[in-house]
Amino acid sequence: MSTVLQHLEEAFVKCSRGKHYFGGDSISYLDIALGSHLGWVKAVENMAGVELLDEAKVPNLVAWADRFWAHPAVVDDMPGTDKFIEFAAALKSINAAK
Repeated sequence: MSTVLQHLEEAFVKCSRGKHYFGGDSISYLDIALGSHLGWVKAVENMAGVELLDEAKVPNLVAWADRFWAHPAVVDDMPGTDKFIEFAAALKSINAAK
């Protein structure tokens, strides 16, 4: 996973050209596509006790994720990490019952 995130870090640096988001100064389609997975990333970090978005390894990506998560267009609509964890537990229960 570390290699994948390193490639994503490099892509962010190249695409953003020093701006806050992949597309520049404002959230674009690519930010939304990738940002929609941040809840799951944070949930996996929490459930597995790992740090996928490690600031020492992918600092630009971590800063982007923080900005994306806090953006006014996102902050009120993105479910919290606890909701993703609850959903994962419910899926696990359903699959265990089969």
